[in-house]
Amino acid sequence: MQFALTREISPAIARCELTHLERVAVDLHRARDQHAAYIERLHAHGRTVIALPADPESPDCVFVEDVAVVTDELAVITRPGAPSRRDEIVPVARALGYFRPLIPIVPPGTLDGG
Repeated sequence: MQFALTREISPAIARCELTHLERVAVDLHRARDQHAAYIERLHAHGRTVIALPADPESPDCVFVEDVAVVTDELAVITRPGAPSRRDEIVPVARALGYFRPLIPIVPPGTLDGG
């Protein structure tokens, strides 16, 4: 089965981690519309979409590609460098564990996917 793992947009996305971009206002309604269009495109290309709920305490949770690097054989579960991102790991790992063996990055190592 070809699938895509997604996660809804956190209402706290305006507090997302930034490294080299200037912070600008995030239009949450527009972001959610764009995310819905993205999911529609995945369906249109024959993907089964597994959508995880947003975590209101994890502003960046929509970016599932940052906490998992998935290949045909396995999923590397990352350990983001930003401590604020680490609560995003468990829900993504649980979902992917149904489909792939999981290889976690262990402390003190860090890896940001994406």
